[in-house]
Amino acid sequence: MKKIFFTLLILSSLTGFSQSSLNDYNMAVIPAKYEFQKVDNEYRINTTIKSFLKQKGFEAYLSSDQIPEGFMDYNCNKLFVNVVEESSMFFTKIQVEFKDCKNKVLFATDLAESRSKDRTKSYNEALLLALKSFDKAKYKYSGKTYFDEEAQEKLKVRDVENVTLQVVKTEKNESFIRVVNQMNQKELILYKTSKPNIYLSSYNGRNGIVFSKENVWVFEYIDGDKTTSEPLEIKL
Repeated sequence: MKKIFFTLLILSSLTGFSQSSLNDYNMAVIPAKYEFQKVDNEYRINTTIKSFLKQKGFEAYLSSDQIPEGFMDYNCNKLFVNVVEESSMFFTKIQVEFKDCKNKVLFATDLAESRSKDRTKSYNEALLLALKSFDKAKYKYSGKTYFDEEAQEKLKVRDVENVTLQVVKTEKNESFIRVVNQMNQKELILYKTSKPNIYLSSYNGRNGIVFSKENVWVFEYIDGDKTTSEPLEIKL
């Protein structure tokens, strides 16, 4: 019984260490436009979040910004910021979510409310109140680096199979598009960039880019010391 107890204790400890935490990140990407917005940065929501995160020590960019070279080479070392919005004629409610690359919410602010009749003022009041509750996260960057994980992702060697149209399921949100082949569970994740026909991509353990070439979507990645391209049978 003692051996079983200690084994379970060790396993639970390892599981706990493997879980990601808000404190493990100091980089963040904010969409230039959320679903409830009609235009980029409507009501200055997106740039307000960006400024707030920079004040907290994050390297933060809007998806429409001129992003430094290499910043998006690997996505699991940064946060993706989502905004949950509820509004009516009488109030505006906003909550800010901080997600990892697997769409897991690591922290969410309070759902803050404003009843101002002025739409711009209402959104800004609710957003600032929501961001004020970020202090509850007690954020302090742990100094974690992702060099080993990024290297392992690039070195993985797996057979890549084209995604066929008949058996794919496509899920979309503000940050990325996920295409799953339900026959063999192959997963293609496309991270949006400022260019509509270019995506940063993760596919079967390989990082690369997906782009449209002569009306065909192509996955391009580094394999050893050479660049490899493969066509994808998908519709976006």
